[in-house]
Amino acid sequence: MDSTINFSNFTGYRQTVMELTADLNQLKEYSKVLNLNGNVASIDETLEKLANDSFDVAIIGEFKRGKSTLINALLGKEILPSDVLPTTATLNRVTYGITPCVSVKYKNGTSEEVEIDKLNDYVTKLSSESEQKAATVKEATIYYPTSYCKNNVDIIDTPGLNDDENMTEVTLSVLPQIDAAIFVIMAQAPFSEYERDFLENKMLTSDMGRVIFAVNCIDRCDEDDAERVIDSISKRINSYVLEKAKKVMGEDSEEFAVYKRKIGKPKVFGISAKQALKGKIKGNDELIAKSNYPAFEAELERLLTEERGAISLHVQVSKILSSIGEIVKSIQLRENSLRMDRGVFNEKYEAAREEFKIIREKRKEEFNKIDSASKGAYQNLMPKLNEFWPTLLNDAIRIIKDEVITDEDMKKDNIPKTQDRIMKKIKKSSENLGQLLNEQIQQDISVSLGKEATRLQDFEDVFYSTINSIHTSFTAHGSDYEVNSSSTALSTALNYFTFGGGSAYLGYKQAGWKGMLLGGGVGAAATYATSVGAGILLAGIGLPITLPVIIIAGVVSALVGTFTGNKALKWLVPDNKAEKFKTQYIESIKTEYAKLENDSNLDVKVKDQIEASFIALKTKINSETEHILNDMQATLDDLKIKVAQSEVMAEKEQQQLVSMSENITKIGDKANEINKQLIAILNR
Repeated sequence: MDSTINFSNFTGYRQTVMELTADLNQLKEYSKVLNLNGNVASIDETLEKLANDSFDVAIIGEFKRGKSTLINALLGKEILPSDVLPTTATLNRVTYGITPCVSVKYKNGTSEEVEIDKLNDYVTKLSSESEQKAATVKEATIYYPTSYCKNNVDIIDTPGLNDDENMTEVTLSVLPQIDAAIFVIMAQAPFSEYERDFLENKMLTSDMGRVIFAVNCIDRCDEDDAERVIDSISKRINSYVLEKAKKVMGEDSEEFAVYKRKIGKPKVFGISAKQALKGKIKGNDELIAKSNYPAFEAELERLLTEERGAISLHVQVSKILSSIGEIVKSIQLRENSLRMDRGVFNEKYEAAREEFKIIREKRKEEFNKIDSASKGAYQNLMPKLNEFWPTLLNDAIRIIKDEVITDEDMKKDNIPKTQDRIMKKIKKSSENLGQLLNEQIQQDISVSLGKEATRLQDFEDVFYSTINSIHTSFTAHGSDYEVNSSSTALSTALNYFTFGGGSAYLGYKQAGWKGMLLGGGVGAAATYATSVGAGILLAGIGLPITLPVIIIAGVVSALVGTFTGNKALKWLVPDNKAEKFKTQYIESIKTEYAKLENDSNLDVKVKDQIEASFIALKTKINSETEHILNDMQATLDDLKIKVAQSEVMAEKEQQQLVSMSENITKIGDKANEINKQLIAILNR
């Protein structure tokens, strides 16, 4: 294997995945031979995740920005419908399939297969009939034999932002679940009010590192103007992102300092999707180069493989290294224990059982401390939660007081429209405040989990020290038994892991609890890496990081529903006086906010989220440690029977273990080299 592996393109990435997957399967077979069932289960979990692993890329932006054309250019074919009018009315996922077809999932839970040339009839607004049909569709998956999607990449076409409120919500719902987003902006009209608001308030701070900004139709600008446009957009994006991060993390926080350092410059590319598509269809390389699409595609590929993909690769590498540690220990136990005196073995066996009990009791004590940390995290969040409702109310009152209301607005027939106008402003502001609280909740939980994972370092050291001590008690060469010549090759191979250049393989520990939660060893320095951001710890332990979003969205929806149209008129009896209208509106707002606050149970829901996070931390640690303890116990139990029966290792078994050890050495060398490169990528 080359000393340096290129993770920044699909070919290199997929090749590495295939090789590491093969190594994991080989280690799984060795674990089966050694009856390391915990190790087998752990490897299976990793392999299952790999089997379902894919890169999801969403294309977002306002309507009429050329999103569908950009996707077609990526795919090299006109697969998705595009038009000068808003077209996309559903989520459309393009994935690889040998036979072109479309699978339509409806909102009522049913689905059907349709021919690809009928796609327009199900997902567009190009006719009243198709728009009505699209309103019933949840998602359309287009299977097509495009080489781009063959790289395990799914492209998601989203409805245009600001085209329709429901469509915007559909787009927002998919953002937390994707690996990368392409935000499409028009070169001739960059940053509409909605695009600015979207970046400042809707898009999570933690999302920004995985967004590429495609400034479309750059070919309509001359060269000097194009450079000026790109530079201006980059500066504005950077300003929006950092201002948002200050609000979420706190300007003086360590987290913000790390985020500011790692976020770097926004990824902004001026492109012509139309030129790129034409060039690809006609095989015109000159036109493709002129479109600036190759640079844009290369950055997207690098973002997916080298940044997001590096985390996935690190999961595999860490599992390989930890599995090697367990296999090596098991082999050494078998080699040495079967040459022990029965009495000596039994003495060490009973001592090991006592150590297992002690370490489990120690783990229980640590779990009690985790419970205390969970309560502390909730208490730390209480000030923000307590401020939320007064902040919402005061903001709504401010909006009402600042609203300019004319005599025309106060006419009886116009009052509902006046209410709705004010309510839209309140809704927008409330959503932004709620989104900010949501990000602060996620950030605080993530930081609290990270601190607790760091605190657990002492227990981690004790745990692995105990395991290594038990192992050493059985494997240290001494006067109790002799080393016969038949085991020399095996011992030499194993000593490579214990004392030589492969010392990193000894034991199971790779990157600590925090690394484990981050997906197998990313390390603390990468917690706020641009590819993942805040919330990674929640995702790492399998929690729905969107839950706070759902909580806040429910509050805002309830608020809006209360003041929609004529429903509010029973509270408001204006007599054509704007000030009295405002006063009555404010009093109604106060009453409804009090009801909503009481009914929302926001503090209870957040508390449940925090508890679930820390329970998941305990579950993860318990699972990882139990695999190790149970495997070692099972190995010792098996050896106890064999020692009692005075069994010796057969020559065939010795040869099998020597061969196993030699292969493990090769697998370990490769994994260790990749590991160094991945750590360099993730910590830069």
